[in-house]
Amino acid sequence: MRKFFKIYAALFFMVGVCYGHNPISSVDQTDVKLTTVRPEGAHDHLLSVTLGLASNFSEPSSSSSNPYGNYFRNGIELAAQNRSKDLAKAGLHLSFEEFDYGTNQLRVLEAAKNAEKSAVLAVIGYNFSSHALMAAPLHQNAKFPMITPSATANRLGKMGAFVHQGCFDNDFMGNTLARVAREKLKAQKAAIIVAADCAYCQDLARSFEDRFTTSGGKVVVRSEILETDRDFTSSIYLLKKNEVDIILVPNQELNSARVISAVLKAGISKPFLGGDGWGNVGEEFFSVLGGQKLEGYSVSHWHPKMKDKISTQFYRQFTSKFKNPPNDTAVLAYDTTMLTIEALLIMKKKIADQWVKLGKEQKRLEMEKALSGIKTFQGVTGQYFSQEKSAPEKSLVLLKAKTQGFEVLEQIHPHHESESQTGRR
Repeated sequence: MRKFFKIYAALFFMVGVCYGHNPISSVDQTDVKLTTVRPEGAHDHLLSVTLGLASNFSEPSSSSSNPYGNYFRNGIELAAQNRSKDLAKAGLHLSFEEFDYGTNQLRVLEAAKNAEKSAVLAVIGYNFSSHALMAAPLHQNAKFPMITPSATANRLGKMGAFVHQGCFDNDFMGNTLARVAREKLKAQKAAIIVAADCAYCQDLARSFEDRFTTSGGKVVVRSEILETDRDFTSSIYLLKKNEVDIILVPNQELNSARVISAVLKAGISKPFLGGDGWGNVGEEFFSVLGGQKLEGYSVSHWHPKMKDKISTQFYRQFTSKFKNPPNDTAVLAYDTTMLTIEALLIMKKKIADQWVKLGKEQKRLEMEKALSGIKTFQGVTGQYFSQEKSAPEKSLVLLKAKTQGFEVLEQIHPHHESESQTGRR
């Protein structure tokens, strides 16, 4: 079922959508019109443009007990608010149309097809790699732009010009984790406990293994589980049978925490490594662990304790507006929406005189040209450098897992550059 809500270019958002941990299903499935304020310089007659949002807006999943759409929607809403004056001055009235696919993989294709048939100019969403990989061929074949804020699958960057990523890919994460294992932890032998039914998890595991083995390490245990598993007896048996120096758990937050908790309770206390699936705040991750002591390292896109000005401002604004601190989902949705709106403004400037005359397909082509034309972009998560046939180059944050939360160790950039958390290049 689709839900529509309108966000006007001149708006300052008021209540009307769910925030934080409120259940999405409590929202009335009808148009939600939000209070608007017309800034000085706004055109008298605004041109309507709609962007699609594709995500799970309605159901808890095996990855998180909180519907994924909450933080996703909030990040988008804040971005639209912050660019509202620019949109109004450009003569644009911006709306969003949601395409909810819940937790059913088959509904992802249905959502993508519904979006393609609709009037939306482009789609922001398909947040998990498995979802983005399913939707990408349809978008490419239809010449219909999509941009995923958080899907990190390596293949996405090679699926065509109409498929965009707002984040780094699994290769960059896997390479970074392998370097941590080999250089920081001096690991020679690794174990991998990976969810067989998770495209992201498998992709990240391969990226780690490739870099770890080419740098002289050896993977001696590879145990496959399912995302819904609660019994990890076979994985623990293999860990006890083989001597390992580190354990990679490249899965989503809840599954990773359950695996680590079971391994720790079995008396195995090796360092654990994980990707951005662990989350950057880890509320659910550490809730499952229940105070167990561990040594763990993970990577993420951003952390609330980043001290640069743009991060501090975003954190304060988001927390004030939604009465909840942002997580990695929220900040990636925010940055991706800011990037998409920038492309929209470029497109409007280029085809202003032709806007009314052009059909849906031609406008989508122009939107694609504008998106592809943005070579660099500054966001809360750092500098974005676009690349052909690949995910953008972006910085990542190396985190250390402690008993009750993550702490920032350093910010790592492509090409093996690094700097402290206090600044950005």
